[in-house]
Amino acid sequence: MSAERPAPTVLVEAGGEPWSRVEPLLDRRTEEIDGPVVIEVVTADPGVRAALRAWCHRRRAVMEVTATHRGATAFRIRVGAPGARAVAEEDG
Repeated sequence: MSAERPAPTVLVEAGGEPWSRVEPLLDRRTEEIDGPVVIEVVTADPGVRAALRAWCHRRRAVMEVTATHRGATAFRIRVGAPGARAVAEEDG
């Protein structure tokens, strides 16, 4: 059974940008929006994966890997989701 996913509230196509440039953008976007936020981050920087995991853990957000294609990985993050208790991540 496949549940339809809502469109992301925020889409961050980070390319090869390092975490030091991605983090302030995620912080700013989550602060600007009231209520639950669904963020999709697409990155080719391998260092962003571990950093995203820690970022999600601090915010009690749920993260999953949604796609990997041509060296880029897409992550779907739910911030402020009801019942969010831990970071969830599936490796494909």
